[in-house]
Amino acid sequence: MKKFTFISLNRNYVKWLITYVLVQVQLIHGQLQLPIYADYLTDNYFLVHPAMAGAQLEGVQTRMTHRSQWQGVSNAPSLQTINAHGRIGLKSGLGTVFYNDRNGFQNQVGASVTYAHHINLILGNRDIHQLSFGLSAGVMNNTHDQTQFASDLGDPLLEGNQVKSNGLHMDLGLSYIRYQFYTHFTVRNLIFKGQNISDNISLDKGKKWIANAGHFFELNDNTSLEPSAMIQFVEYADLPSYDMNIKSHHDLNNLNLSFGASYRFGTQPNANLLSRENLNQDHKQLTLLTGVQFKGVSFFYTYTYSFEDIQIAPFNSHQLTLGFDLSSDKFRFFPVRGML
Repeated sequence: MKKFTFISLNRNYVKWLITYVLVQVQLIHGQLQLPIYADYLTDNYFLVHPAMAGAQLEGVQTRMTHRSQWQGVSNAPSLQTINAHGRIGLKSGLGTVFYNDRNGFQNQVGASVTYAHHINLILGNRDIHQLSFGLSAGVMNNTHDQTQFASDLGDPLLEGNQVKSNGLHMDLGLSYIRYQFYTHFTVRNLIFKGQNISDNISLDKGKKWIANAGHFFELNDNTSLEPSAMIQFVEYADLPSYDMNIKSHHDLNNLNLSFGASYRFGTQPNANLLSRENLNQDHKQLTLLTGVQFKGVSFFYTYTYSFEDIQIAPFNSHQLTLGFDLSSDKFRFFPVRGML
């Protein structure tokens, strides 16, 4: 393993990160929540777990993603995200997330800022032993575009214009990293205040509990294997979802290659087919990913295929992730491998 040292973030990086956070927050004011896919497997754990803000001991990390679904379907869902986070001093981390989630006539834009506190339980200069706590505050804005709806539908709830709603939320996270083992626990919508998009009724959105853990097994000096798992549980739905993952890492001088697979399964509710009858179906998805990292620049591609029996269209999605690990001559970047 590489040696890890603690060097305080220089002033330029602190100013850059704080400025970036403030600009992101001012871009929007509003609400729902960022969906969870397989981003955490592309060295993008911060997008899911707020406690991972600045979890790397040095440097600033940025990630940008683009996801598209239902190829060949008009107005198919698409998602874009951008996030940045970094260490401030020895015990603090700061980060921000911005996203745009479009699904047909529905569009959601959101942003959040995160503060994390890291307790360093160092056992030596070759190992990581760290307990982290993170708190995120976010805002979202939903737009339901009815301008293209047929005027003769006869639905009193259709106003024929753009209907908007907004809200805010707070999320809480806990992460623990020891040697090659890591585990994360996050509660989304710990606090949620918003309005229904159609009738402006105040909502108390259900909490989402997310937990995952993984371990690195070094097969030799250049190859390691990373099995991991995740579970999601949504309040009111009472239907958990599970991820089983495997990922391999291959070091070739300054080049790092990774390959992985993730299988998500569970049960999800669907529409009421008949009065008082609810249809549930098994939720099964397979995701394959590959990535390359070279001198602070990373690129990942993920492909997801769904095996549900009932689908609007053959479900497949493509996602691209571009990342940059920012550093300087005086400020070297030593990441916590695979757990960012």
